[in-house]
Amino acid sequence: MTLLTLTRLLAVANRRLCLGLAAVLLLAAGCGQNSLKLDSTEAKAFEEAAPEVKQAWESALTADKASDYVKGQQAFDRLAQMQLNEIQKQALAKQSSAFGLRLLQAAEKNDPRAVKVIQDQQKSRRR
Repeated sequence: MTLLTLTRLLAVANRRLCLGLAAVLLLAAGCGQNSLKLDSTEAKAFEEAAPEVKQAWESALTADKASDYVKGQQAFDRLAQMQLNEIQKQALAKQSSAFGLRLLQAAEKNDPRAVKVIQDQQKSRRR
């Protein structure tokens, strides 16, 4: 995939995903993907969260692990709208950035589920 194609994909993604993907791409280019891993504090950030926040986090992680891009995107978007503390925001930013990178990589490989999420994002931005 060319840089131009990747740039176009970023342009049609929602704002949060765009910001996260830009950060991911910069980090991946400069530091490698190790910087996207949650540290121990971030990994535990949602353990004592309110039940609805904890459930949203677990849903996002489950969807991400299953490569369910539709549910994953919805779960990360829903979580971003919730009241989070700073550590939770950091954990969310890293995890959703890593998810966005995997989404783009899957779309590059023509995974129909990933392509559908990106196409849906394009349609919603046109409205």
